[in-house]
Amino acid sequence: MNRRAVLAATGAVGLGSLAGCLSDVIGSQEHDYERGTIEVTVDGEPIDLEAPRFQAENADNSSMDFHLHEGHEHWYMEGDRVTFAEGIDLLPHFAYERADGNHVVTVDGTVYDGRDDGTDIAFAVNGEDVDPTETELHDGDSLRLEVTTDGSSDD
Repeated sequence: MNRRAVLAATGAVGLGSLAGCLSDVIGSQEHDYERGTIEVTVDGEPIDLEAPRFQAENADNSSMDFHLHEGHEHWYMEGDRVTFAEGIDLLPHFAYERADGNHVVTVDGTVYDGRDDGTDIAFAVNGEDVDPTETELHDGDSLRLEVTTDGSSDD
């Protein structure tokens, strides 16, 4: 196989992996993915999840299991079903962990630790508070991650 054929085949694989999510953009009503809405707020301010740094197309470590796309206000899930916590952890510039029974979330480089006084981290699916480590996501789910801090410093 010559170099051009290898490059073309490689490009087709990359486009094919995104084609499922984006097929509804070009008119297909059938799809092999699930999707829903997602909102992340920190101290009442929404995080712009449509910013390029959060999109699968611009991320080095994007996952097809749970991801976002440019120009769409939806999360997409292909392949393995994930929990809310796993989904957050798969997004570029986000991380989730549990420490001493508390949620610890990183949003765009800032760590919010539920063990800290004045820091509350809440997860909701379809308006109901959930444990993100136990709640698997399904087509049409509306996700909300809300971080609230007291904004004060003890220094």
